[in-house]
Amino acid sequence: MIMRTNGNGQGELPVTDQNALRKTIFAILSRSQTSVEQDLKVLTQCASHIRNTRLVEKIAKSARLKLSGFLVNDGLELYYDITRGKDDIGHISKGWEDPGFRLGDLVTFPRSKAAKFKTALPQIQKFCAVNGIGMTFGKTKDAIEIQMDGVIYSEGFNKKTFVSTLDTLHECVEKAKELIG
Repeated sequence: MIMRTNGNGQGELPVTDQNALRKTIFAILSRSQTSVEQDLKVLTQCASHIRNTRLVEKIAKSARLKLSGFLVNDGLELYYDITRGKDDIGHISKGWEDPGFRLGDLVTFPRSKAAKFKTALPQIQKFCAVNGIGMTFGKTKDAIEIQMDGVIYSEGFNKKTFVSTLDTLHECVEKAKELIG
């Protein structure tokens, strides 16, 4: 424990880890080259990151899901891969400016399945749209990719909506695999 002398020079008072952290943050802010508004925005984002990361971890644990591959960067407040048992079942992410969480999965098919993909696409789109799952498509030299995403706004993020959206996402992924092969 760090000790310091009180303002009257009488005795030593404990400096808690919390106070030491606050002092460090204030020291960094005093050297900041950004505006007060920018500093406040970053501090708010840091607080949100801590709250949201803990919330996702707590809910995933209570739902018996495993999180891995944690990532935070300039674009992402948080990212985790999600597994249930031995099955990879997608990921959860949240951008710094996003109003909620995105549950997603990337489904990849070889380009040789392009004809089946085109035939099955309307049925896959309808099935996913009815269930609240959005899709975007991409191509690489060797593959066709479908990014499927469900969104949960922060206010509604709880175990029930997390598991329900994840299950619905998984159903859409399985439907695409079934129809395209």
